[in-house]
Amino acid sequence: MRSWHYLQLLSLLLAPWLCAAASGGERTPAELTDLETTADYAFYSEDVHLLARLVDGAATLADSDSMLAQYQYAHAAFRQLQRAVLGHDGKTAGRAGELCVRALDRLLERAPRDAEASALRAACNAYLALGGGMRGQLLALRVSEDLQMASTQAPRNPRVLLTRGLARWYRRDATAADRAAARADFEAAAGLFELPTTSNGGEPTWGAAEAWLYAGLAAAADGELLAARNCYEKSLLVAPDFAAARRALAALAATP
Repeated sequence: MRSWHYLQLLSLLLAPWLCAAASGGERTPAELTDLETTADYAFYSEDVHLLARLVDGAATLADSDSMLAQYQYAHAAFRQLQRAVLGHDGKTAGRAGELCVRALDRLLERAPRDAEASALRAACNAYLALGGGMRGQLLALRVSEDLQMASTQAPRNPRVLLTRGLARWYRRDATAADRAAARADFEAAAGLFELPTTSNGGEPTWGAAEAWLYAGLAAAADGELLAARNCYEKSLLVAPDFAAARRALAALAATP
């Protein structure tokens, strides 16, 4: 059962979104930052109910005049998509993926060279492509195109590197070379997330915890258990509620 403090925090975080949704108002940069932070927390803590309320409560952002608002709505839907795929909830995954891609399609119509939006659309389509079949093959091509665009426009953007690494890591016919390239992407992304940066309110900041998690998973797959432990611990420093990183660290501790 959730604590009263959790419920109080949840109500405070959601209140601006639910009220704004009812009024149809635009979000401030601070509110967009809150949306990203809350979506990340819900994903890390595996709170599917909070993710659902966020995505439903912020639905009007998909058609916003603000490209940052469209992006942050897509990010919330992306987090719901990830959690649904991991939870084997195909219906929710399909809906969340379509919402993510739809918002980013509209954003990229106005800004076709936006690296952040291209990378996030690639990530959403990569999850949708897991369904396989002809549609999966078509989506895989779109993923490749978006990642090529994003990598050209922003080769040192850590979210671009993280997304490219994930696409390589989960490729159906991944080779040893693909896995090695993915590990290089994860480690490069994690290193870039460590650098001091400045961002305006509402701009994307997500990804550091996942970069460290996957750098750890890649290290563990290569038999480098000490390096993996260090990566998992860094992931948890970024996101203490990251359940997947806690599981990975526990599994490593249980390794003979």
